[in-house]
Amino acid sequence: MIWQFITRKKNQRQLQIISLLKEDKYTATELTKHIKTSRRTVLRYIDELEQAGYISKGKYYQIAWQYQARYPELYRKVLMSDPRFQLFRKYLWGQASEKINYAKFKRLNYHLTSLNLVANRQTGSLLGEIGLIFLLQLRYLRDFYFFEEREIYQQMDDYYRNYPGTLIDKALFPDETMIKNFIDEFGIQPKFAKFFFFDHLRYHFQLFADFYQCHREHRTDLYLEVKQASKIIKEMLAWESEVLRFTVTVKLFDLLFGIHQGLPLIVFNLKWEQGVVAEIYYRLSKELKREIPILSNCRIDELALALKNIIFTSYQVTLTMTPNLDSTFLIQERYEKFIASK
Repeated sequence: MIWQFITRKKNQRQLQIISLLKEDKYTATELTKHIKTSRRTVLRYIDELEQAGYISKGKYYQIAWQYQARYPELYRKVLMSDPRFQLFRKYLWGQASEKINYAKFKRLNYHLTSLNLVANRQTGSLLGEIGLIFLLQLRYLRDFYFFEEREIYQQMDDYYRNYPGTLIDKALFPDETMIKNFIDEFGIQPKFAKFFFFDHLRYHFQLFADFYQCHREHRTDLYLEVKQASKIIKEMLAWESEVLRFTVTVKLFDLLFGIHQGLPLIVFNLKWEQGVVAEIYYRLSKELKREIPILSNCRIDELALALKNIIFTSYQVTLTMTPNLDSTFLIQERYEKFIASK
């Protein structure tokens, strides 16, 4: 899930703790090294999680047995315990009260600035890029409710029925048949179809690949930007396989497609672990900003993190699909400097 960006530091660290325990068992000392805070603070957070019945302790700390197969439910419970997230949730759905404590309101807005959003006390809702708010609402429904995709889209379609729509940019959707078939399949209004379609693409890689090929066939500006970005990256990172080349290309397409729709880079990065980013990604980011106008307003550090994760995840995909041990070793050797910082 992506919601830790809006929570308090305490909640972020508790989410980090359960994320670590999902993968393995840890001692308090080991958790302290990962969380990068004092042992006393970590023990306090651990104690609160243990008191709530979310984790248990034997020789090591681990996820409580009742949540070991239900981690998403545990994540949601820890997240919902955070007052700032609860406040954000109200503004996300236009249900916040004008009587909210001003200090809490101001703090929430401080965190929303990274998304270019503002909480409005008079309306009780968020102000900003409609596409971003729409996609955050879709993501919320995906993360907190057990709806099928069709049900999510129909509920959102009803929610926005009386809102003015937005035009479909033909430069971003060169094949009208593809978007029309999507509208017919899900029975939604055309006025917000581009946001539904963008959300749908992110959960169906093959469709995203087909959408990229559509742009390639029409040689759109977006395709040419992706092609140029791939060429710049290739100068630093020679492709060892067609799988790697294509995976990186489609992920770059995902990144640039989102930016063209007005989404800030932080939205792309929320799903990734924040961490040390190697210098090579900063150099690559500067080069891309110089050569590709749509990236000129992006922050170098955010673009570097996005590139790091595009290359790293593409590397992982390639390793799982390599046909033999020799090619695996070759890929590992070639990309060691790129993945060392992960």
